[in-house]
Amino acid sequence: MPSEPPIANDAASVLARAPMAFFCSKACPGDLILKAQDWVNARGPKSAPVIGGFQTPIESDVLRILLRGAAPVIIDLARAVQGYRLSPALKTTVTAGTARIISPFAATQTRTTAATAEARNRHILTFRESVLIAHAAPGGRTESLAHEDAALGLSRQTLKPPANANVIAHGAVAV
Repeated sequence: MPSEPPIANDAASVLARAPMAFFCSKACPGDLILKAQDWVNARGPKSAPVIGGFQTPIESDVLRILLRGAAPVIIDLARAVQGYRLSPALKTTVTAGTARIISPFAATQTRTTAATAEARNRHILTFRESVLIAHAAPGGRTESLAHEDAALGLSRQTLKPPANANVIAHGAVAV
């Protein structure tokens, strides 16, 4: 029987380099989607790891590109790691050591909910050195997270178009 690839509950064991968090609202303007793709395509195996939940459509696309390019990635689940099924691409990168799966939740948390996603996003903030918020829809949960992040006083970036004026107004640097 083949052994399962390593999945870690303890992020400290998998963070050799300070990661950069990546967040994006579910609804995202098309020009920002293209800029997010350009950003992720520029990352490579020697880049700092990208940590995220990779749950929204743009975040999922970023994950796909990271896995394809062998860039280091840490996936923080909004549920327990026990019973999580790895896609073939993810299984390959986890086995190769370029991807890790972590979670702040006990084995009893088998489903992703809005509450666990919010808790997971706060968990991500505890592990990152900087964050890129590709887009935070005004009044949305990602914008709320951006405000929390601002209160921590840590390095924050966002993509340039006017659609991110709300994040820039709270101190994020446009890249």
